[in-house]
Amino acid sequence: ERSGEVIEPLVSSQWFVKASPLAAPALEKVRSGEVKIIPERFEKVYFNWLDNIQDWCISRQLWWGHRIPVWYADKGDGKMVPVCARSEEDAIAKAEEMLGCPPKTLEQDPDVLDTWFSSGLWPFSTLGWPNETPDLAKFY
Repeated sequence: ERSGEVIEPLVSSQWFVKASPLAAPALEKVRSGEVKIIPERFEKVYFNWLDNIQDWCISRQLWWGHRIPVWYADKGDGKMVPVCARSEEDAIAKAEEMLGCPPKTLEQDPDVLDTWFSSGLWPFSTLGWPNETPDLAKFY
C-alpha cells in the first residue's frame, strides 16, 4: 500500500554476497596473531565489525557498470530460473543442464555490481586476465 509521501521506497529483488564466510578467515588471522592490527586499540573495532558482519547488497539499478553475472532462463513455462555464469555461452549450457532442455528465453539481469564490489574487478579488466600477462604477474 502506498503511503502518499513524495518519495516512497520500492521493494525490489537484490543480489547479496554472504559475508560471514569471508569474515571468518580474516578474524582467525588476527586472533591467531598471524596478522597484527596497528595500533592495537583498533582490534576492538575490527572484531566488532567482523563478528557482526551483515550480508552485502551488491546490486545497483544503474545504467553503467559491470553487469551482475546472472541470467534468467525459461523453458517455455513462464518460470524464470536464475543461472549464475561467466558468459552468456556458459549460461546457456548451465540452463540446459538445469532445465533438461535448451532455454526458450535467456535474459541477463539488468542490475550492475556495487561500485566497491566492481572496483575489485579493475585489475582483471585492465591487466589482461584471464591470460597470464607480464603486467598481471608483476602487480598480482
